[in-house]
Amino acid sequence: MAALSPLAALFALPYPTTPRPARRSHVVCRAAPSWSSLEAALPSSTCPQPRLIDAALHPAKPDLGNSLTLFRERNGWCPYSERVWLTMEVKSLDYQTVLIDNTGGGKPSWYRGNTPQLRWPDGRVQDESLELMRALDDAFPDSPRLWPPSGVDPAAVSEAVRAFKSTFPRSARPSSRAAFLYDFNGPLPRSEFERTLDATDAWLARSPGPFFCGGALSAADIAWVPFLERYAAQLPCLHDGLEPRDASRWPRLAEWYDAMEARVPAYACRVQGDAASWRKVLTVAGYGNAGAPPRLLRDEAAACRRDAAADADGTWAAYAAGRPHVAASPCEEAAARLVRSRRLLAADAARRIERTAESAADEALRGVAAALLALRSGDGMPALSPTEAALAKYLAERMCVPRDMGAPAAQALRSLSSA
Repeated sequence: MAALSPLAALFALPYPTTPRPARRSHVVCRAAPSWSSLEAALPSSTCPQPRLIDAALHPAKPDLGNSLTLFRERNGWCPYSERVWLTMEVKSLDYQTVLIDNTGGGKPSWYRGNTPQLRWPDGRVQDESLELMRALDDAFPDSPRLWPPSGVDPAAVSEAVRAFKSTFPRSARPSSRAAFLYDFNGPLPRSEFERTLDATDAWLARSPGPFFCGGALSAADIAWVPFLERYAAQLPCLHDGLEPRDASRWPRLAEWYDAMEARVPAYACRVQGDAASWRKVLTVAGYGNAGAPPRLLRDEAAACRRDAAADADGTWAAYAAGRPHVAASPCEEAAARLVRSRRLLAADAARRIERTAESAADEALRGVAAALLALRSGDGMPALSPTEAALAKYLAERMCVPRDMGAPAAQALRSLSSA
């Protein structure tokens, strides 16, 4: 089995970072526990993980055997990859993943085409996100059906899927990293986005809801969600007061956002990006914005507050059920990911945090993991040592969601960096 993609390497974000202000802590942390005691407290940290190969770090062509394999974009930015990834997670399929660097020059020579792609157990390779979604539905009939779900007319699902193409702005320049956001002069005008949101709300109003085709998740929701997810986080950064989740203007759309987060555990707990990460994506030159990042109207702190408002406690247990490699709570999931990647994280942190030796970074990592466990126990916000606080800020600034972890786990980690 290939080595897991190291979190430290994935934390090397290609976008700038900004420190956050400190806040007074409430509970004093004791001496950092040992790694062995942390592993004992976090069974998922030593549980075998689904096979994940980062082709940017392991460029040799891997031996994939006869396992179902998803090739998706490395950073979690590609909305078309998200469609297929979410489909596979909703269906709880047993599959392996190969991460492909489409943007940073690390695309392996043996890989042909774009992402996403599926390699089937018989060796066939297939692409195009909507076709892959339908193929997965046909190949795994005992998993939750999406095209259509039980009791839904398949023609209604197909019609809602097709409506996506005519609803989103046609004047946008092509980009899978900043999809439907920019033309060749900068961000699209506010009126274009409002037209899209009006049309989306109207489409949702055609069924009883809360989903596109009624009360059950369908392929239509999965086809639309990567783009609407980004709009919810990014449009307020581009146009003042443009809030896709505004229930007073787009009530059905706001209801749909809430349903996706409350009723689709695989989405809310793993595949969904967070507002802080989607804001940072906008600051990267060259990803559909003609090399000129726009002036953002929503600061990073506001984006983090939006993330903090989300509550995944009601969905986490459902997501973790049947997935022994997933921890029992978001706090424990964040801690387990630090435990699994401790060596590379400590080495990387020592290089990037001023006056911090690797041994000190290792101790601080143990302290941060322990703080996450204390946070889960309900003992209050832990106090961190100066080195632990610096390391928590480093992790929060370098983190990208969903690349490094799911949004609830990321929010738990970010809460320490702002404590």
